[in-house]
Amino acid sequence: MAKQASRIPNPLALNMYLLGYNSRKKLVSVNQAVKENLRTYLGQYRMITDAINLKDAFVINIGVKFNILTKPTANKNEVLTRAIEEVKTFFDIDRWQINQPIVMSDLVYKLSLVDGVSGVIPPKEDNLASNPIIITNKYKTADGYSGNLYDIDSATKNGVIYPSLDPSIFELKFPASDIEGRVVGDY
Repeated sequence: MAKQASRIPNPLALNMYLLGYNSRKKLVSVNQAVKENLRTYLGQYRMITDAINLKDAFVINIGVKFNILTKPTANKNEVLTRAIEEVKTFFDIDRWQINQPIVMSDLVYKLSLVDGVSGVIPPKEDNLASNPIIITNKYKTADGYSGNLYDIDSATKNGVIYPSLDPSIFELKFPASDIEGRVVGDY
């Protein structure tokens, strides 16, 4: 009976939000055994009056859509491939933390540094706000996503996409299909 009482969240405790990786390095909730092991490990370092609740964070799966202009002498296919690789690197899960916002100007800057890119142009389709890059929520569990629906438009303020108040992390789960880049011309 004492073990079950210890699993009831303490309202005065510090909340620690957790996620783990599966075998394909995609974010997943950690199982109860990992939480118990972590609780045991942390227990030896806390004071008697300290308490920690171990909770799962939420995963917000996203897709990225962008348009670029290339330099006139550049091979458009090679430049687009490098730009897509830059987006993959930007959203590499090892570079992200729980509750980290997406600063779209940082991504635009990274794309502008790609060899052969002369500019990043806002996509015209599905872009009422004329954002330089479109970030969409991918949530359908049937497609392998987390199922967490998130209103990215409402969460975007001055070019920054903020995560939810409930601790969450943005994940580009399937880069091969979740990144849509287009070369719209050269300049």
